[in-house]
Amino acid sequence: MRRGRAFGRGIAWGNRTGLTLLGLILFVAGGAALARGLGVFGVNAARAPLLPAPVSAFARSTSWFWPAIAAGGVVVGVIGLSWLLAQFRLDRLGRMRLESGPSGVTEIGGRQASEAVADQVSAYEGVRRVRASLRGKPDIPVLDLRVTSQASAHPDALITRLHDEALPDLRAALGLEYMPAVVRLRFDTSGRTREVH
Repeated sequence: MRRGRAFGRGIAWGNRTGLTLLGLILFVAGGAALARGLGVFGVNAARAPLLPAPVSAFARSTSWFWPAIAAGGVVVGVIGLSWLLAQFRLDRLGRMRLESGPSGVTEIGGRQASEAVADQVSAYEGVRRVRASLRGKPDIPVLDLRVTSQASAHPDALITRLHDEALPDLRAALGLEYMPAVVRLRFDTSGRTREVH
């Protein structure tokens, strides 16, 4: 098991920081424009053109100015949307090739492999919920395993079973000698039985 920074945590931190900074900049710019239009900075500022005189004159005399601004806005919007959608993809593996030869190719879906290890771990005593996913590259996948257990369960026994049973079984099934894993344990103190996914 890999103990250390979670896989992709640095990328996720960079994305969150970038989105936060961009959101703050847009919020301040929009708030300033709204305040100016409402006359917070004075009546003259509210009635004055938003663009400086040379830029306004250039925009009026150039037919392609506003279409170029609109095209730039569309490009920025598409980039922002793709960035937002990338936050939900989380680089999960699609398919992994187990073996190939003259008779054909054997592949397994990353989701099916994740569900197999989740089903195995969910049968362990005291486990209430398991979420597993394979991320990274097909030749060196990383297992991201989140386990919720009863508060009364002993963590050492669960970690030992994960280390000695679940992870070696998954590596053997995928034909890998080495596979990093990030395991997050959470202990439920609510006392309620919850469905295992």
